[in-house]
Amino acid sequence: MSKPANEMSALFKPLLVAGIIVVAFGLICIWIGNSVISNKEEGQGFTIIGVRFLIGGIVSIILGFIAKYHMLIKYILRQISYKRKPGENKFSDWHKP
Repeated sequence: MSKPANEMSALFKPLLVAGIIVVAFGLICIWIGNSVISNKEEGQGFTIIGVRFLIGGIVSIILGFIAKYHMLIKYILRQISYKRKPGENKFSDWHKP
């Protein structure tokens, strides 16, 4: 069963806030790895962890926007979908190579 639109848009704020926090933590880890720690091996570990947090935060923010604008995205995709002639069904083109 599908959820109502207001319930889907209720996911926007938590995902956005969590994404912003994770992105900020990732940037701090990258900064620590590049400038604060003088040992290259330890700094490289912080940089890798920071990049992973950065990617996770960006994915969270994208999921939040998809949850909020799901109906708009669905409408736009329906508008640019392949248009068929009124008398044809989806199997009418199968005999063509």
